[in-house]
Amino acid sequence: TKMERLVIPFLALILLSLAESLEILVLGGTGRIGTAVASHLLLRHSSISDSAPLHLVLSGRDSERGEAAVREVLAARRPSSRVSVDFRQLDWRNDVELRRAMQGVSAVVHTAGPYAGEDPTVLRAALDGRVPVYADLSDPVEYLDRAKAIGREKGVEEGETLALCAAGAFPGMSNVLAMECAARLGEGVRVRDIDFSYFTAGLGGSGDVNLFITNDGFGEEVPVYRDGAPSPTMDAGSRERAAGAPTRVKFFLEEKDPSAVLVGERAVWSWPFPEGFLVPRQLETQKRGISGRSSVGMGTAPAIWNDVMGIMVDVVPRKWWKSEAFSLGLARFSKPLVALTDLFVGQTHAMRIDVYGEDGRRVSAVQAHESFRVVVGQSCAEFTLAMLESKGLLNAPRPSDGKA
Repeated sequence: TKMERLVIPFLALILLSLAESLEILVLGGTGRIGTAVASHLLLRHSSISDSAPLHLVLSGRDSERGEAAVREVLAARRPSSRVSVDFRQLDWRNDVELRRAMQGVSAVVHTAGPYAGEDPTVLRAALDGRVPVYADLSDPVEYLDRAKAIGREKGVEEGETLALCAAGAFPGMSNVLAMECAARLGEGVRVRDIDFSYFTAGLGGSGDVNLFITNDGFGEEVPVYRDGAPSPTMDAGSRERAAGAPTRVKFFLEEKDPSAVLVGERAVWSWPFPEGFLVPRQLETQKRGISGRSSVGMGTAPAIWNDVMGIMVDVVPRKWWKSEAFSLGLARFSKPLVALTDLFVGQTHAMRIDVYGEDGRRVSAVQAHESFRVVVGQSCAEFTLAMLESKGLLNAPRPSDGKA
């Protein structure tokens, strides 16, 4: 009949659209970082004219927070009929629920930290389920090494899961910038030293969990190199870095740079981000170094926090910081004061990477933004989109406006 001739193609078109849609599951999707990742995925997708429809699933345990997260993400979108955002109540630590939620998705983005002391169970589930793309924001070296071991153990073949851990701002974008700096030293030039320097005002908009992560970090070894070899140090929060590494950093290259006004020069202290290990190890695979040191420094605002925490790490035994009762209790105690100061200091973020060649030359990269939270979200989203593109699931040209 005439009605059948109209309805059947229409239904077929709907089924085809559903079959070809991209579904991305965001674990921790109700958190501050999870919503930042989702918002950027949505915005970038709406700028790709020939992409498949996108379905974002924000997962978490609290349905009220989930509904609020969906509203927040949808409010940031450009008008598009090719995007949908839903909440799924999920406890990702329940392996059965987790694996069920992963069925049929194009990508899993794991933002539900902290990762210290955890096993990469989400990555393992993604590999078992042959999810095309996996990304997370992990940073402990032990976690990352276990993740690599899982990949070797399973002997993942080309065409299965494409996975990237530490896919944030630092670590993540910082690693990419460091490798680019090393490449720009020139072919055949070995790397002598690498200094990673970071700044974040307050919590950078990243959420309360960062208070606990910071406190816990004071009990971690700082993974760095000395004299061309791994030499972790127990000096997180120390106001001294490796010999020769700066304790005050200019987060700009020239006085006219916008970051000179936005961030300027800041004090930094030794901090246990994994780049001090990861980048030298990668350079070793290229037979390019390093022959000297690596260092990682972190600073925050207001500056008094640096002084207060410096005094505390001198007084409080390191093992106390690794006690969840102590670090979590301190986080809860300081939360009201941090929330108050955040109103005044904002969310500004910056990073500077300096790579020195054995020939004496230096290549530096600086990145700054008004919001640390947004930068983490953009970085993770862009890594995810790049992997989807590599898998042939998306045609996503890189942004050219410098905003991502």
